[in-house]
Amino acid sequence: MEFSFKKRSVKKLYLEYTVLFLFLALCIFGTYLITGHSIIWSKDALNQHLPLLAKYREAIINFIHHPGQINFWSWQFGLGSDTFQVFSYYNIGDIFSYLSVFFPASKITRAYQFISIIRMYCVGLSFVYFAQHFKFRNTTILAGTTAYLVNSFLLYACVAQPFFTTPFILFPLIVVQIERILQDRSAWPLAGAFTWMLISNYYLAFILGIGSMIYLILRVLTKYRKTLNYGKAFLKLAFATITSLLLSAIMWIPELIAVSHSTRLGAQFANGLKVYPLYYYLFLPKQLINGDQWSFMFWSALGIVSIGFIALVYVYSHAKSYPLITISLGLAVIMLLIPAVGAMFNGMMAASNRWTLLIYLPLSIAICLLVENAHSLSHKDLKIITYSTGIYVAVLLLTFFFESENDIVLPLLFLLMSLLLLWLISFNRLKQPQLWLLGIIVLNAGFNAIYASFPYNGDFSTKMLSRGQYQRMMAMRYGGLDKGLTRTPAYRVSTISQNQIIDVPTIDNDLTSGLSNIDSYYSLQNQYLGNFSNSLQNNQYQANVPLRQVDDRTVLNNFLGVRYLFVQSDGLNATKIPAGYFLDKFSDPIINYDSGQPSDIQDKKDFIPTQTNRYKSNNAFPLIYWQDSYISKGRYQKLSPTEKERALASGVLVNDEHVTKGMKAANLNNHVYKLKSNLISNRLNKVNPHHLKYTDSEEKYHIELPQLENAAFKQKLRGSELHIEFSQIKFTPFSMKEQIKYEQQHLQQMATNPGSIVNHKYNQYRYWRFHVLNGSPDISFKINVGSRFGTATIEQPKQSTLSFFKQVKNSTLNIGYYSGGLPDRLSFQPTKLGLYQLKYQVVAEKIDSHYRNQVATIKQHGLQNLKFSRNKVQGTITTNQKGILTSSIPYSSGWRANVNGKNVKTVRTNQAFLGIPLSAGTNHVTFTYQLPGFKPGAFISILGLIWTVIAALVSLITFKKRRKLTTE
Repeated sequence: MEFSFKKRSVKKLYLEYTVLFLFLALCIFGTYLITGHSIIWSKDALNQHLPLLAKYREAIINFIHHPGQINFWSWQFGLGSDTFQVFSYYNIGDIFSYLSVFFPASKITRAYQFISIIRMYCVGLSFVYFAQHFKFRNTTILAGTTAYLVNSFLLYACVAQPFFTTPFILFPLIVVQIERILQDRSAWPLAGAFTWMLISNYYLAFILGIGSMIYLILRVLTKYRKTLNYGKAFLKLAFATITSLLLSAIMWIPELIAVSHSTRLGAQFANGLKVYPLYYYLFLPKQLINGDQWSFMFWSALGIVSIGFIALVYVYSHAKSYPLITISLGLAVIMLLIPAVGAMFNGMMAASNRWTLLIYLPLSIAICLLVENAHSLSHKDLKIITYSTGIYVAVLLLTFFFESENDIVLPLLFLLMSLLLLWLISFNRLKQPQLWLLGIIVLNAGFNAIYASFPYNGDFSTKMLSRGQYQRMMAMRYGGLDKGLTRTPAYRVSTISQNQIIDVPTIDNDLTSGLSNIDSYYSLQNQYLGNFSNSLQNNQYQANVPLRQVDDRTVLNNFLGVRYLFVQSDGLNATKIPAGYFLDKFSDPIINYDSGQPSDIQDKKDFIPTQTNRYKSNNAFPLIYWQDSYISKGRYQKLSPTEKERALASGVLVNDEHVTKGMKAANLNNHVYKLKSNLISNRLNKVNPHHLKYTDSEEKYHIELPQLENAAFKQKLRGSELHIEFSQIKFTPFSMKEQIKYEQQHLQQMATNPGSIVNHKYNQYRYWRFHVLNGSPDISFKINVGSRFGTATIEQPKQSTLSFFKQVKNSTLNIGYYSGGLPDRLSFQPTKLGLYQLKYQVVAEKIDSHYRNQVATIKQHGLQNLKFSRNKVQGTITTNQKGILTSSIPYSSGWRANVNGKNVKTVRTNQAFLGIPLSAGTNHVTFTYQLPGFKPGAFISILGLIWTVIAALVSLITFKKRRKLTTE
């Protein structure tokens, strides 16, 4: 298999590919159009990719009209965020994003979908360019292109996370340019490919960089080990690497700073996995050709056309002829078995096998080799292929009988058809064998794409937004109740946890209404904000979503400046309204006669309407305000999560304590009461939560609060928010054997009818199968606490949730605010059998006149005459003594402060927020934001540009001299 740079006629090849792509695109995207869907996923595309594309398009056009005016800070990314930190991951380096400027703003959904299709066209184009360097027929290249273009990874990525298609374009280009250097050709194309790689996305660049190094090492060892001029090749590789690093410094230097100050740091390596669950290894063989599914196992997608298995058998039966492919794919198989490998490729975090995007290139080339040589297969080859296929089919059938999923039927059918076709070719029954094989591959790929998206099969369609739904959702995300509200960053809005106004599972980022919603869901989040959320044990914290709705806690909502809450009346937690929020406005009521109505209605007026409600609070803290009292780090660390939250109204915590000299210590007597509690089983046993051995799924528990049986004490705590603070949460799952034993015991206990018998053998298999398919025993669990407001849940995610995984060791549950008396009991229910070791304290946080007076004082001390402009916020304040000007603006080293014309050093307040020390008197304060790392990055990139120009001139002169010498 020789890699050649000799020119060949390729116009016909690219024309044939274009025709082929039109058919494949119809299969990939056509089902969505037929079923009335868009190709906009109802999760990441809805929350991130599409609205960010719209925002970035707006930023580009603004830059075109006002060159040099770059907005580095946005108040609409949650509490406020560095725009570069967000855009650099999704848009800046994505060349396809720039196509959006050719569409009007009103057609942004059309632009997004058009760009998604163009990306896929370029994926195939890249493979065609790569494969044309081999002595393959056009039909062979098109067969490989089809396999490269239509696989489980890309069928998902092209509609769910489109920028993940970029590495499929880049990797073949990088491999070609590495090969160019190994053959003693120009290093410039590799420098260009590396620059694009580094600019596109730092995470994908990390994966591609490792993949490129692996390819280089294997290629040298298997092909150029004895012939390579190592010194010359090293210099060329170094030139390409250094040039690309210099040119892209303006991107990767700020990105590295952002990553190093993000919530991504400190994640548990491989989510704690040493090996994958048993089901992963059982179903991995099936994943190879199951090209119509979306249920990836730790992102191990694979899912190529069925003939891919036969191609692997072929290349391994000729391993000496194809050492690079066999070694690389063999290495990939080993890597797939080890969670640590996935974690390494994923930046030392979750065991995510997104790196498998690299192996589609050798897999597709293996298919090309089989197709190219199909007519010359020996009977020995066919016997090996047939026996291997027979064994593989047996494995797939065992998988089918165990899992009872019919998604493997179609790939299995095409596998057998491909095998039959090879035998027919061997017997010379078919002319133009490559064309026949291309036909079966295209047909297989087309059916995979259609099956994956078609309703009730792969069912991608139901995960897509309907056509026109995005525009409708963005207009009505708050039920229309945002109309008339002033668009200013001076206050914020939120919703209630788990309460859906829009009919999608989750909607986080608000980039369209013009309001500042505290919820944000991006890959990079402010590390300090994450620390703040964890310190207060915000039950909703995730690394990608540090706040969400802060578990509807009153003081946290007030502190973050939440003036309005939007709530759907028939949604979850609709009555769990924080203290001080009153009904301000509501949408027109709608009567749903078929759902949510009492069973004994006697009159039409008794029907319960459904509507969206807007609640308002006058207790929202100002965005920037002055505090004259401080909380020392020592005092703060001794507080419970509820006391820490409550202390936000009493004083300010400052990371640099020397600036608090001369200030008074805050009074932290804030009326937070600890309540005695007992955990009681429905078997009337008092249970020790430190050793809760949960062996029967039907056993129920409740928390009793005996002090609240005292009428005077209960009266004292009226108007309190009830929290349960878990200082320790440890769950040890039972072993598989123990789990099944307790489940069998439960069945035996339930068999109370005369003559009942339990089939233990059948149930042994049934339970074992269930646990294998669900990856148990595992560390995941839920603890549900019920009240009249609904169910509050602590959830330990499965390790397979990857980016959303967190190790839950403590948490605080907000049960809700009770304007009247607190309840004397709460339901308590773990969800998985195992040993729970819990330490918790029930506390009542009084939201009383003392708190309201503190808030009133804070509002009086707010920065006045706030003015917001590009990268800047300013205002004026008059104080009679020294203090700290604090805020709920996320802290970053990029903030600069100026007071009365003099620069002042910023400090981090309340763990995560921007502040400065302030002297007595009238102070004119200006905060300005500059992207950290932008100036040094820009300076290095300018040097890189100069270096590139000089190097290009030297190369040009050298090239002309060599050409002149050769002509003479």
